[in-house]
Amino acid sequence: PDYPPICYACDDAKRQGGIVLWCHNGIGMEAPVTAALGKLDAFNLFDPYWMDPEYDIWYHLLNCGIPLPASTGTDWFICSNNRVYVQAYQEFTYENWLRGLQAGRTFITNGPALLLTVDGEMPGARIDSPNGIPRKISGEVSWHSHYPINHIELVHNGSVIQRKGPNKASQSGAWTFDIEIETDGWVAARAYGDARDSFAQAIYAHTSPVYIGTGRPNRIAQESAAFFVRSIDDSIDWVSRIGKFTKNEQREEVLHLFQEGREVYAALAGEV
Repeated sequence: PDYPPICYACDDAKRQGGIVLWCHNGIGMEAPVTAALGKLDAFNLFDPYWMDPEYDIWYHLLNCGIPLPASTGTDWFICSNNRVYVQAYQEFTYENWLRGLQAGRTFITNGPALLLTVDGEMPGARIDSPNGIPRKISGEVSWHSHYPINHIELVHNGSVIQRKGPNKASQSGAWTFDIEIETDGWVAARAYGDARDSFAQAIYAHTSPVYIGTGRPNRIAQESAAFFVRSIDDSIDWVSRIGKFTKNEQREEVLHLFQEGREVYAALAGEV
């Protein structure tokens, strides 16, 4: 049966002091629900492939002001070198590593190291809101890689706004940038190359975001929230018509859970 929902497993993990990462997001109906209801600590991405459907889902969640750090890992059939790296700042211990992961001081990669600063702040940090007054922010992206990198891109509120490349592939370098901002939102960096790793996967890396103000860009947030309203409506339809449950009370429980998540995005999209 399609019961219990994964949200309940998230709750159980939290009660035990655990940290919850959502995986395989491209086919996870509950992904936006768990995120909206605050049940997640990070979002597992690119397991195992670069540019999976989950890539856009993560950007939409960030646009909704849900601050989910990027994480990743080798997939279950050992088909990738994917790893998450965390800036612990303090002594390197398991506890400090987990705190750094939750704080969003991460980058994910299958090889290259990718570092980002925005106005002197690293991923996971939050810089002041421009409050509607245009202002310039500056930053730097640096990279080091065994395999050559062809493309470095700056992502702002889900869209690539600046890129370095395609250029002569390089194994290390640094790129400084300036961008003008007017609203809250987020900035992250990503890199990829034509080379393949030992698992024949395209080389990539992606940082977690540096947040601007609330991290939520108003107009874009409405569009991303509407995306999830439609997604959850499709899920509600599936649960209502197709989902398998041993008793009707279980179906009603799941439908109530999805409706709770939908209300969060509907309010943001301006539907209520």
